[in-house]
Amino acid sequence: MLPLISIVLATLAAGTALTFLAGARARWVALATSIAFLGEVALMFLDYTGWPGYAGTPLVPGFAEQETHAWIHLSWLQVNYTVGVDGISLVLILLTAILQIATVVYSWGESKRPAGYFGLVLLTCFGSFGVFVALDVLLFFLFWEAVLVPMFFLIGYWGGPRRRYAALKFFVYTHVASIVMLVGLLATVFYSGATSLDFAAVDASARGLPAIDQSFLFLALFFGFGVKFPIVPFHTWLPDAHVEAPTGGSVLLAGLLLKLGGYGLIRWGVEVLPTGFLHDRPVLFAVAFLSIAWGSVVSLAQRDLKRMIAFSSINHMGIVLLAIALDSSLGLLAAVLLMFAHGIVSALLFMSAGSVHHTFGTRDLASLGGITPTAPVLATIVMAGSLASLGLPALIGFPAEFAALLATWQGLQYWVLIPLGILVVTAAFYLWMMQRMLFGPARAVPPSAHDVPWFEGVGMGLLVGLTVLFGILPSLLVNVITSSPVHGFPGP
Repeated sequence: MLPLISIVLATLAAGTALTFLAGARARWVALATSIAFLGEVALMFLDYTGWPGYAGTPLVPGFAEQETHAWIHLSWLQVNYTVGVDGISLVLILLTAILQIATVVYSWGESKRPAGYFGLVLLTCFGSFGVFVALDVLLFFLFWEAVLVPMFFLIGYWGGPRRRYAALKFFVYTHVASIVMLVGLLATVFYSGATSLDFAAVDASARGLPAIDQSFLFLALFFGFGVKFPIVPFHTWLPDAHVEAPTGGSVLLAGLLLKLGGYGLIRWGVEVLPTGFLHDRPVLFAVAFLSIAWGSVVSLAQRDLKRMIAFSSINHMGIVLLAIALDSSLGLLAAVLLMFAHGIVSALLFMSAGSVHHTFGTRDLASLGGITPTAPVLATIVMAGSLASLGLPALIGFPAEFAALLATWQGLQYWVLIPLGILVVTAAFYLWMMQRMLFGPARAVPPSAHDVPWFEGVGMGLLVGLTVLFGILPSLLVNVITSSPVHGFPGP
C-alpha cells in the first residue's frame, strides 16, 4: 500500500518551498500544488470508501492509511511519526484541499510579494493537514504550532491598517492556549502511565484515570482547543484578526483554523478522556449557549461586513460545541458536518466581503446599497453565501444545522429553542443585510465600479457549487463521518 499521507505531506512541503522560490510564477506553482493535493485527497477518499460501489461498500472502521516510524526513543518515552485518517479527519482534509485551491485561485491577482503570500497560504494548509493526520502528541503539537506562524505573517504583512496589533493579538492568544493544550496532553500521558506518545497508547492508558483527574485534564484541553474555536470570553482575537487579515487569510482563518479547535477537542479530549468529558458537560453547555447568543447578538450591531461575518462564526462554532457536548452519535455527526459546512460557507462569505471592498471601496453596511445592477455576479454570490449561512434547504448549511437542532432536541428537549431562536434572528439579519446592500437605490457605487474579475468569480463559484452539491447530497459526507467509531458513535 502506498504511504499516501507521507506522499501528501511531501507534495505540500515541496510545493510550499518551490512557491517561496518561484518569484512572479509563484501563483502557478501554488495552483499546481493545490491541484495535486486535491487529487491525492481524492485518492484517499477512494481508498477509504472503496469506490466504485460507494453506496453498498462497507466503510473501513477506525484509522486507515496508517504509518508508524520510530522517531525519538528513550528508556522512558517513545515518540513516533504516526499518522492515519478516519472519517472525521478525512472530511476535514477534504475541506483543507478545497479551501487551498479556492484561495489560490481567488488571490490570483495578488501583486504584493506574491511568492511570500502564496507560500504562506500553502504552509498554512500544510500545517492544517498535519494536524488532521497526526496520531502522536508531539507530532500533533508541531503541526498545530506550524499553522500559527504563516497566519501571523499573513495578517501582519498583507493585512489592513491595524495589522500588527491584530497579528500580535492573534499569536499571543493562540500560542498561550497552545501551551496549555500541550501541558494538558503531556500531563495526560504521564499521569496515565503511557510509555508512548502515540494516540493508541495514550487513549488506552488515559481511560483508566480516575474521574477527577480526567475532569481536570479535560478542562485544560478544553481551554487550549476552545480559544482556537473560539469560545466566549476568549474570542476577542477573532474579529480583529478577520478585519485586518487579507481576504485569503480570512478564508483560511475561518475555514480551517477554527476547525482545528473542534477537531482537537473531539480527537484528544472527548475520545481520550470520555469520563472527564461527561463530568464537564455542564461547563461545555454553558459556554456553548453563551457563545451562540453572544456571537449572534453582537453580529447584529456590526456595520463592517467582515466583522459581522466574524461574529457570526462565533455563533456557528458555539453550535458545534453544543453538538459535541450532547454526547450522542447524532451530535458528533452534526458537529463535524457543521464544521465542514461552516468552512465552505464562511470562506465564501469572506471572499464576498473582500470582493465588495475591492469593487466598491468600503465594507460599511450603512453606506452600501443597490449594488446588483453594477455587479450582478457578485450580488448573486453574496446572496448564495448568505442563504447558505442562514440554513436554506438544498444548501449545505441546512442539513448541518438541522442535524444539530435534532440532536439538541433529543438530548435537551426544549433547550433547543435557544439555538433555534438565535438561528431565526440570524436569518432575519442576513435577509435585512441582503435587502439593504443588494437592492434599492444605488449608494457608494463609484463610477469605476465593475463586476468581480474572473479569478475571484471562479474561486467563489467553486464554493457556491459545493454548497449546492453537499446541500442536496449530504450523504456523501455523512456516510464517511459515521464510519468512525469515536466515543459517541456506535460505529458501522
